[in-house]
Amino acid sequence: MIDSQTNMVISSKKPIDILFFSSFGNNGNGGQESLFYLVSNLDRSEFRPHVVVPTEDGLAKRLKMCGIQVNIIELPKVIDFSITKKLRAFRSIIKLIEKYKIKILHTDGPRNTFYAGLAAKLKKKPLIWHVRSLDRDCFDRLLHILSSKIIIVADALRSRFDFKDNSKRFITIHNGIDLSQFKPQAQNEFVRKKYKIRKNELLIVVTARVERKKGQKYLIEACGHLQNKIPPYRIQLAGEITESSYLKECQDKASEMGIVDRVIFSGKLENVNQVLNATDIFVLPSLTEAFPRSVIEAMAAAKPVIATNVGGCSEAFEDEISGFLVPAKNPVILAEKILLLAKKKNLREKIGNEARYRVEKLFEIKEKVKQTEKLYYKVL
Repeated sequence: MIDSQTNMVISSKKPIDILFFSSFGNNGNGGQESLFYLVSNLDRSEFRPHVVVPTEDGLAKRLKMCGIQVNIIELPKVIDFSITKKLRAFRSIIKLIEKYKIKILHTDGPRNTFYAGLAAKLKKKPLIWHVRSLDRDCFDRLLHILSSKIIIVADALRSRFDFKDNSKRFITIHNGIDLSQFKPQAQNEFVRKKYKIRKNELLIVVTARVERKKGQKYLIEACGHLQNKIPPYRIQLAGEITESSYLKECQDKASEMGIVDRVIFSGKLENVNQVLNATDIFVLPSLTEAFPRSVIEAMAAAKPVIATNVGGCSEAFEDEISGFLVPAKNPVILAEKILLLAKKKNLREKIGNEARYRVEKLFEIKEKVKQTEKLYYKVL
């Protein structure tokens, strides 16, 4: 179509309407961050996103600020006796599909995949299930059948579906990072001033919820073994405290190792960049992971990373080149890698620069969005 006043070609093709589902309505979780950056970076001339969230929290507000249609639907548990609530939620999804002429449904968790999958089958629409967890679900076999395609955030997640070898439904698309949000070598004294961390003290950081599967206790034990072996240091555990009993275990371990005054439990911080810019060594001592967003965020900030060799961590960086892999639950080997980095500033800088380069090459958000857009065309 030609604009008569400007003689410019105007596309008459309507954007493809896609209905996204988020398992949670709050900000800060890796899955919700990944969803936000995906939908906010879609080519709006080609795709029009609509998002279903369970609550009117921070994620909904951020999406609305980007001009994205948000719908609040709380999906009841699959296994309970609330038949009326289930039918109401199911009908709400059907109404959205009809109202917005939805062409594709894109889910991110077992519960919303169950409801959206049934709706997609009824309305004969393709559904893409975005799997961001290694944890198996009792409905995995059914959800596999309901999905047209399954995005996994790391090759390691294929083990969750070992009942379906060589399935063509799977495609690996790693999480992506908006590199403009991370400034290598940026100086930020806010965190150090707030927590009274001296300039000569190494700052060892974990950005993860304080819960058992994140393994912070093993980092505390590792650093306890390094007393008088490395320069003065502080450990900052930046993350929401979701298991108070595990917090107590970490505090007890710090007391046992004689480093209570070195450990900072800062809770959930809104601006992760402020923490990363102050960081000297980033550690993720998790017992299980899918493809940790926190690791590639630290890499984007050009920080040396030590992570446990679980899930997709080994796909984030090359061991001993752009980071270090260590066994889970092994504070002795973790301490060895911290000692190596603590003593050699030039090695920290070299590893950090390699990490940033790898993120630029492999995990830039726009490239990940393009891969997802190609998948949308494919399922149509």
